[in-house]
Amino acid sequence: MKPVSSNGVEKTTSRISQPPLTFREFLKWLGPAFIFTASQIGGGEFITIPLLGAYLGFTGLYLIPIIALVKIFGQFFLVQYGVIRGKTFLQTCWDKKWLRWLFFGLLIGCIFHSMLLSGLLGQTAGIFNFLVPLPINVWIIIIVIGGFVIVFSKSYKLLEKISTALLWIFLILITIVGILFWPSLEGWIAGFTPALPGAIAGLETTSTAETIAVLFVVLGSGFGPTVSYIWFAKDKKMGMFELDEQEIPKPEELTQEERKRLQGWKKVILYQNLVSALILIVFSMMIWIAAAQTLHNKIIKPEGWDIVPQMVSIFTDIYGEWSGLVFILCGAIALFSSILGPLYGFSRLWEESFERLGLYNHIKWKRTTIYRVCLTFFTILPSVFILFIGRPMLLFSVASMLTGPILGLVFIFPIIISYLEMNHTAPELKPKRYWAIFLAFLSGILVIILSLVGLG
Repeated sequence: MKPVSSNGVEKTTSRISQPPLTFREFLKWLGPAFIFTASQIGGGEFITIPLLGAYLGFTGLYLIPIIALVKIFGQFFLVQYGVIRGKTFLQTCWDKKWLRWLFFGLLIGCIFHSMLLSGLLGQTAGIFNFLVPLPINVWIIIIVIGGFVIVFSKSYKLLEKISTALLWIFLILITIVGILFWPSLEGWIAGFTPALPGAIAGLETTSTAETIAVLFVVLGSGFGPTVSYIWFAKDKKMGMFELDEQEIPKPEELTQEERKRLQGWKKVILYQNLVSALILIVFSMMIWIAAAQTLHNKIIKPEGWDIVPQMVSIFTDIYGEWSGLVFILCGAIALFSSILGPLYGFSRLWEESFERLGLYNHIKWKRTTIYRVCLTFFTILPSVFILFIGRPMLLFSVASMLTGPILGLVFIFPIIISYLEMNHTAPELKPKRYWAIFLAFLSGILVIILSLVGLG
């Protein structure tokens, strides 16, 4: 009998399983991309995008596909590095002493992103409050507990199933919304005529540069989903992640067959990211169009908690209560799902960081216990931010700017490290798509510059 891997795939003589070779097989490996996409849709897409549609109409719609497609390549190389090396970039930052500053930068980034999660909590609570009126703080506590319970078990399979279900539910709902408010040809032309957005009071930006900075940082691969994606791929046991840590060979020890299979896994990660970007583009454009056709046409410029309720009231006026319910359910699901991925990913990241810092040598706790302590911390922290500050859009925008420089570095450094590690030992596995490398560097540099501009 031929050996079988831990995920049930035939290994033959290779230590690494064969990557999916058909479209049907590839579909079975889309789980990490679905969690990643569900984590993205909600923050930039359901908060920032409606505000842009409300204030700008169709002007600037063309920015969505550009930003979404450019930014996926930074994420692509980060996850690709883990899949072909069998270790997270966090571990690499610790192992290379000259890069340990970025190790601590990732830990701090999780704290900053918790401010963004607090903004999501505020907006999610506002939506649920519209459905069932309760004090906002009560809804915040309920939502936080719900997210905590789902990821408490540390079960990747449960997270994948829930995130995938939520993703497809709100994709169906947003398709209905898009059909209801499908724009005219003139609207599409206006949307794809190059123009720069100005200051948007609802986003608490005061210039064109700040608005573009917020949009570029929050749309697509934000800090939370980006650093969490690697844990989804690791728990899915993709590529080298299939092996136990002590079994992982050095690049020069890989057989020709293993190198060929890892090249296949690199393609799987690329296709996962393209699928994620496509879903993101469709969702973001539909939500922009809905806001442009409702709030902008009625010259309504919402701020704070008012975005979704005002759109719902217009939906209801035009099509009846059912349309408003469809939209508000879409918003509730989108925002809630965007909280789950980072809660899981941040807790896994900190769990591993404590191992690198030697905590397990002094405290004889199980890894699962450490994970749950970290989860408790990242559940409480966003709640504290929103309950005491109470300005969701300010928290959202500031957090986006603070995490931007760290995100930009995370887009760039895995490419450099991967090239240095593979160039002489396993040249087949080094980054080769120069157009993709260019886009990854471009997105990383732009995120850093725009974030600094936004903070300034």
